[in-house]
Amino acid sequence: MERDEYAIMYRVEDRHWWYAGLRAMLDIAWNCAELHSPLRVLDAGCGTGANLSHLNTHGVCLGIDFSPDAVHLCRKRGHVKTAVSSVTALPFAAASIDTAISCDVLCHRSISDPHIPLREIANVLNSRGVLLLNLPAYQWLYSSHDVHVHTARRFTKREVERMLQKVGFEIVYTTYWNSLLFPAIALKRLWRKRRPLPASDLDGTTGTLAAAIFALVLALERALLRIAPLPFGLSILCVARKRT
Repeated sequence: MERDEYAIMYRVEDRHWWYAGLRAMLDIAWNCAELHSPLRVLDAGCGTGANLSHLNTHGVCLGIDFSPDAVHLCRKRGHVKTAVSSVTALPFAAASIDTAISCDVLCHRSISDPHIPLREIANVLNSRGVLLLNLPAYQWLYSSHDVHVHTARRFTKREVERMLQKVGFEIVYTTYWNSLLFPAIALKRLWRKRRPLPASDLDGTTGTLAAAIFALVLALERALLRIAPLPFGLSILCVARKRT
């Protein structure tokens, strides 16, 4: 993504309603996979490190990111077990990782084929290792936000499941999320096709009241997820286990 976007991410992701919602969804995914700590956890595309901070209690957390700026900001958070590397060539031995997470990475324009990093992740996971994957949904929602964070593609739930199955994973759980806010945000993104922003819309300018409402809506969604997966949304969360 643009260098300025890493600075924005570092500044807002500890408190921004969307990032907080993502970390809560990772907790749901962790429980679905029935994972038990301590584990050797890899964040493949760790950004500025907020997810590493969130997962730190689960074991030894490792992070890689293609951007030196991102890794520098990770280390400002105290995450020294981080390195500059591509998800298309992971610097880990085969079967050396228990659990991997990848949040909004396979969609990046630097990745020509999302199957390549998925095969890399499958290789470094140990037998029956688990991947927690988050990706943006629906290519028709592509907007100026995606341009600034260097998103090349958005996905459907079925596309994500097929990719994972093709490279040797079995699906444990999949759902869309950010569903209740979908109509309003979808309209905003479609408007941004006509009136692009000069930067992404994760700049922390959401008002305090609006952010609190958005966070409450996502909490309601997570309550609904106890009943059934959601049929549409702005993002896709998938839990997949490596086939033996």
